[in-house]
Amino acid sequence: MVIKRVLIVGATGLLGKALIENCPANIQLFVTYLRDCWKGALPCPSMRLDVSDRQEILRVINEWALPDIVIHAAGIGDVDFAENNRSLSRAVNVEGVNNIINACKEGNIKLIYVSSNAVFDGKTPPYAEDSSRRPVNYYGHLKVEAEDLVLKSGLNCCIVRAVLMYGWHFHQSRANKVTNWIRSLSEGKEIYVVNDRYSQPLWVEDCSNLIWEVANQNKLGVYHVSGNDRITLVEFAQKAAEVFGLDGGLIKSVPSSYFPQIAPRPVDTSFLTKKIRDEIGFCPVGIIEGLQRMKKASERAL
Repeated sequence: MVIKRVLIVGATGLLGKALIENCPANIQLFVTYLRDCWKGALPCPSMRLDVSDRQEILRVINEWALPDIVIHAAGIGDVDFAENNRSLSRAVNVEGVNNIINACKEGNIKLIYVSSNAVFDGKTPPYAEDSSRRPVNYYGHLKVEAEDLVLKSGLNCCIVRAVLMYGWHFHQSRANKVTNWIRSLSEGKEIYVVNDRYSQPLWVEDCSNLIWEVANQNKLGVYHVSGNDRITLVEFAQKAAEVFGLDGGLIKSVPSSYFPQIAPRPVDTSFLTKKIRDEIGFCPVGIIEGLQRMKKASERAL
C-alpha cells in the first residue's frame, strides 16, 4: 500500500501535535480540530470536525481529505469527566468512532485507532496485546467498546494502545502531568503526587513515530507502546524536577486515597512491548532520555 494522503482526527491534542511535527515528508497531511479558535492556526490543511456528527464526518473524510489512512486520535480523555458525563463521553468516544468507521468503509480507507492502557484492571501486569481487558472505570469501558467496533468493522485497521504520554502541547490544548508539574514547581508551589500507582511514561514523540511506522509498514492488529521504564508517579515527578532543574523538595508523596476521585484508577497497567520490538524494530526511550529530549525541544507551551 502506497500512502500519499493521511487524515489526523484530533490534531490539536498532545499526540496530534507530535504526529504533525513528525509526519514523513512524502505524505500529504490533513487534520481536524473541534474548537473554532484553531481555524487557520494549524500548519497544514485543516477542517473543523465534531466526531459525533455522522454527516460531517462523511463530508470531511470522503469529500475533503480523501485519505488513504485515517489516524483517529480524538476523544474525551479525562477519566473523571467521562465518569461524570457519560452520555456525552459515549457520544464522542464510542459513537464518534463508529461514525469514522462507517466513513472509512465508504471510502475503503485504513483506520489507525489510538486506544489506552485503561482497558486493563491493573491487577495482573504486565499486559500483552491479547491480555483480557477488564477496565475499572467508565472511560476504560468506552475504550473497550470502541476497540471492539474497530476490530469487528472488517476494515484494514490497527489499534495502538498507549500509556501516560508527556511532552509539549499546543498553547490552547490540555496540559499533561509533566507540563502541570513544571508550571507549579516553577512557581514555587507544592505538588502532591501519588506513590502507589505505577506507569511507564511515554515520550509523546515515541508514540507518534510508532504510529507512522505502523502506517508505513502497513501493520494490522493491536500494538502496545509505552516508555522503557516502570515507575511510580511520584518518582516520575521527581525525575522531571531533576531534569528541569526544579525544587524536588516541593513534591509531596501521598497515597491515592489522598485525592477524592470520581473514577477509580488501576494500580499497574504496565505493558509488554515485545511485539513492537520484534515486528517493527521499535524501542521507546526511558524516562530520563525522554525528559531530556523534552527539555531540549524548542516548543514551549507554558
